[in-house]
Amino acid sequence: MVSFDHRDEGTTNATWLATDAWDEASNLTLDGVTFLVVVAAHPDDETLGAGGLMATAHAAGIPVTVIVATLGEHSHPDSPTVSPAELAALRRVEVVRAIDELAPGSAVHLLGLRDGGLREHTEPLRRAVAAAIDGRTGVLVVSPWRGDGHPDHTAAGDAAAAAAETQGAEHLEYPIWGWHRSTPDSPEWPWGRVRTLALSPNEVARKVAALELHQSQTEPLSGMPGDEAIVSPTFSEHFQRDFETFFVSADEARLPDRRHASLAQGYFDDFYEGRADPWGFETRWYERRKRALTLAALPRRRYASALEVGCSIGVTTAELAPRVDRLLAIDIAEAPLAVARERLAGQPGVRFERRTLPQEWPDETFDLIVVSEVGYYLSLDGLEQLVRRVAAGLRDGGAVIVCHWRHPVTDYPLRGDQVHDAFRHSDDLVRVGGYDDADFLLDVFGVPGTASVAAEEGLV
Repeated sequence: MVSFDHRDEGTTNATWLATDAWDEASNLTLDGVTFLVVVAAHPDDETLGAGGLMATAHAAGIPVTVIVATLGEHSHPDSPTVSPAELAALRRVEVVRAIDELAPGSAVHLLGLRDGGLREHTEPLRRAVAAAIDGRTGVLVVSPWRGDGHPDHTAAGDAAAAAAETQGAEHLEYPIWGWHRSTPDSPEWPWGRVRTLALSPNEVARKVAALELHQSQTEPLSGMPGDEAIVSPTFSEHFQRDFETFFVSADEARLPDRRHASLAQGYFDDFYEGRADPWGFETRWYERRKRALTLAALPRRRYASALEVGCSIGVTTAELAPRVDRLLAIDIAEAPLAVARERLAGQPGVRFERRTLPQEWPDETFDLIVVSEVGYYLSLDGLEQLVRRVAAGLRDGGAVIVCHWRHPVTDYPLRGDQVHDAFRHSDDLVRVGGYDDADFLLDVFGVPGTASVAAEEGLV
């Protein structure tokens, strides 16, 4: 799901350039870089986000390899004149010509993965990036910003980051649609990690020329509805500046690494202040659907005891309660607990406690443990401890439900996918079911040897 529309007016280039936040940005240089790997989710990403970097590297004699994950065949899903296959063929030619304009002689790898479905194909992309690095030193890998708002950009960034980390390469991210859908004062914009690369007039000219070669994106395919240009003249202004913008990781920025610090109680106290339902649990269809899928995934009809980690205002608690004899619901903040207690007042077998987990883990064992939308608030060490606590607190034959939002949130130390990876790699838990889409992951775990629902009922 794309969280923006290219037809919207968007934030203007003038608005971005007018902010004083640029004064705090550090300069990016290619000192020490011996090899550049540019990762693009779609043809034209490489030009929009890193065209100036490619031209700069080429001028400095630094070899460049470009890996394009998809052919962008679904950029015009409602086109009445051009089929996805025809569009893919057009964009294949365009991207090769554009790269040759920016950095002649560069290696180009067109993977042809599914446009709009890159999340399901991150492993082939990760392998391609790792193969391009191939043990070299001084490698710089750049990829789309994972907060850009396009799931393919997030997936490409994840794959590039994973490959760079395993190969010991430096990794930077470049925004594209972030310029359009975000604003300079948006809390998601990582000003503390911004690095700018100065471009010469020649490098700007080459980038502009390269972008014009992506004609299927910068010009209408025809005059008919559905064939409008994707990259409008107003949008393209963001990419004609005399500098390019990249985001470094917390480590590379020499900032405190938020992965080593869980979010504290004060963060949640501030978040809930004056807000009865800040997440929209009671109003958003997304939340209602997610709860329905979560409840449907429970292997048993009923449980003797359950623990809900991070119950918030008790909306999920209220739906769990009819299927549990004794339910302990925990949250780190008192404000949402007050709402939850009122919601379930008089409900037998339900109790609420304020605890900071995993440190204050209850001295009990449970038939069901629900860990929903909380794991990414923890540090890596805290997450690993939580997984161990959950496994140790689960009774034989019990189940663990883990559910998390997949899109990046600047404030959170971890991503939803990282949380689920930690649970999936536990030696004490085995995945027995689940669901995933572009927005959230839902995993069901049991202890090794857990029987399926059909086996429990003697059907197999």
